[in-house]
Amino acid sequence: MYNSGMLVRLTGFRSLLLLNLSLSLSLMGPTAMAIGVYPEPRLAEAQPAFAAATTPTGGTWTAKAPAPTKRTEVVAAAVGGKIYVIGGFSEPTLRNLKDLTISDAVEEYDPSADRWTVKSPLPVGLHHAGAAAVGDRLYVIGGFTQSFFSVWQPVAGVYAYDSAANSWTERAPMPTGRGALAVAELDGKLYAIGGYDGKGNSAAVEVYDPASNTWRTLAPLPTPRDHLAVAAVGQRIYAIAGRLNRDYGRNLSVTEAYDPAANRWTRVADLPTPRSGITAGVIHGTIYVLGGEAPEGTFRTNEAYLPDLDRWQTMSPMPTGRHGLGSAVVNGLLYVLSGGPTPGGSFSNANEVFAPGGMKPTAPQSSGQTGTPTRASRQQVRTIMALLAAFDDAGSLPPESTPEADRLIKTLIQSQAALTKSQHPAVQQLLTDALTAKWGKTAVSRIAAFRADGWDSDSLEAVLEYLEGRPVWDQINLEEGLRPYNIGRQDIDLLARTFRTARDRLAAKGQDLHAVYAAKRREML
Repeated sequence: MYNSGMLVRLTGFRSLLLLNLSLSLSLMGPTAMAIGVYPEPRLAEAQPAFAAATTPTGGTWTAKAPAPTKRTEVVAAAVGGKIYVIGGFSEPTLRNLKDLTISDAVEEYDPSADRWTVKSPLPVGLHHAGAAAVGDRLYVIGGFTQSFFSVWQPVAGVYAYDSAANSWTERAPMPTGRGALAVAELDGKLYAIGGYDGKGNSAAVEVYDPASNTWRTLAPLPTPRDHLAVAAVGQRIYAIAGRLNRDYGRNLSVTEAYDPAANRWTRVADLPTPRSGITAGVIHGTIYVLGGEAPEGTFRTNEAYLPDLDRWQTMSPMPTGRHGLGSAVVNGLLYVLSGGPTPGGSFSNANEVFAPGGMKPTAPQSSGQTGTPTRASRQQVRTIMALLAAFDDAGSLPPESTPEADRLIKTLIQSQAALTKSQHPAVQQLLTDALTAKWGKTAVSRIAAFRADGWDSDSLEAVLEYLEGRPVWDQINLEEGLRPYNIGRQDIDLLARTFRTARDRLAAKGQDLHAVYAAKRREML
């Protein structure tokens, strides 16, 4: 274990305890467990960081207590370990025909007891709404309601549910009324994305701050659509699939990622199976997209997106194909609730829970990686600590204890491990080419020093500048070489941004990053 005594001398470094623990536990071989942090996705969030590349296994399904009523086009969210299934359409009865079967029902499911309880109804019946939780409040946003003899009147209403008081409060409405939208929570704010506004697909992306009860308009969705799913991972929000103008004969597979910091959307890997009327949940940074409908029928399909790799994987299908279903994650399990078993107006009270199973390391590369774990040397630990301390002096570190901060530490550790230990030709070539581009014939000694001691500020700058100025990432074999170390392009991009920011901020104060690093490195001796 690493001697934590020297950490005391790193005054002002905000992540000391985390880093000490992380580096003490870190193993630098490709099959060894690394720190338990959560990287952002490719584009930029967050699956557990394993030193081996990880993909979810097929997973298993279990049937649980069915909901009290059969519904479809519901919305669901979890608060305080309980799941709430809200609104939608109910099975037609003489009692609800006057409401055109639009439901205001709220039913609470307790996974620990496998028991349902009927709760205070919505202030108004809604279907195709969006929902998410912030803290101990659940918010229902938008949707459709009745207007004369139509059930497709889009609304902008927002209702907050207090589970302790079992009561609803109306909040500030969305700027744009719409239904069949999707809502995701990120950093305590709610992002309402896409939908149908009564005339056509809406590209609206609007963010709600519950603390101030205010809305703000953001960059529009590049592909306007409805009946989509959204999910937040790390510092990105993913808008997945959906349909055009409420027509499930026009299903989409397009997937786009939103970066709130840049207020920008980027296209990522398409969902393998075009579908709409879907639901999605996130477990350990992997997004699971389930169900949906098409003219041919409903989908049992369950496909997992790994943001860090920008790849999809087919998982164990749902026992019951459904559309208009809701889902929520509690204690690492994904509960998939209600929905129609056949396209159009059909209803169920199904409650099926998905357990992804373990994370399975991919097979070692044929490049000769042995997977033999070796601990980071004391020298390698010190260089990483000195770099982080220099970044801290510059004020370029992400906020403490955020996924981005954890991912930065993970990236430094794992990129160092990859470049010092990997036998993959593309990874070896990256180190050689980057250092040669900067130092020419003297790079041989630099490469030897790096393999012994790991990063210093000069070698880190050389690799980051080389990656930035050349289409290296177009070579898929580089990503394959780095995958066993659970790092990808978005991780390196974060490291590059942090490095550039530190260099620029220190220069503005008349300081040189390399000199600051050298001083910090001497403190580690």
